[in-house]
Amino acid sequence: MLRSLGRDWQLKGLSLVLAVGLWLFVGTAQRTEIALAVPVEYVGLEGPLALDGPRQETVDVQVQATRWSAERVSPTSLRVRVDVSGLGEGDNLVHLQPESVEAPRGVRVTRVAPAWAPVRVVKATTKTVLVVARVLGQPAPAHVLRRVVVQPPTVEIKGPRTTIESRTAVDTLPVDVSGYRQVVTRTVGLALPESIYAVDRRTVEVTVDIRPEET
Repeated sequence: MLRSLGRDWQLKGLSLVLAVGLWLFVGTAQRTEIALAVPVEYVGLEGPLALDGPRQETVDVQVQATRWSAERVSPTSLRVRVDVSGLGEGDNLVHLQPESVEAPRGVRVTRVAPAWAPVRVVKATTKTVLVVARVLGQPAPAHVLRRVVVQPPTVEIKGPRTTIESRTAVDTLPVDVSGYRQVVTRTVGLALPESIYAVDRRTVEVTVDIRPEET
C-alpha cells in the first residue's frame, strides 16, 4: 500500500514538472513582432563640444517579444542611447544599431530604422543666466499676485557658442495659478531651446505669492 502511494506521488511530481516545463516552453517559444517609435537619447558628449541643429529625435524599432514580455513593451520601456563621445567637430553620421536599444528581459531588438542619423558637433561654451518664471492664469476673485520668486535665480547652461553668447535668460515650464487664494510653490523644469543643456540642474522651485486684494 505504502509503495503504491509512493509511486503515485512520484508520477504526480513528474507530471507536474513536465507540465511546468511545457508551460514555460510555450511562453518563451511563441514570439510576437512589435514595431513602435522610440525617442533617441544622445549621450557621452562632454568638454568643449555640443550638438547643434536638427537631428533624429525618434526611430522606428522592431522587436520580438515572448508571450510574457510583450505586455511590457512600450516607448517608455525601450531606450535608444547613442554614444557620441567619439565624434569630432563638424557633420557626422552615427550608426543606429539594435545594440543601441535597451529593452526589457525577453525582448529582442531586430531592426532600427533609419540605420544612420546625421549629427552636427560644434564648439560649445557655458554661461550663467537668469531663470524667468512663466506664470499662467489668474488667481481667485479678490486676490492678486504679489511677487514671484525662483530658487535658484540663475542656472548654468551649455550649448553652441553662437547660440549661448546672446542669451541672458531661460524660461521655466508654465506654473498655473488659476483660482488659487494662497501661496503656490512648484518644482518645474526649464524650457530650454534646442541644442542648449542645463549643466548644474534641470529643475527650479517657483513660489508665487498670492494674497487678498487690499481694500
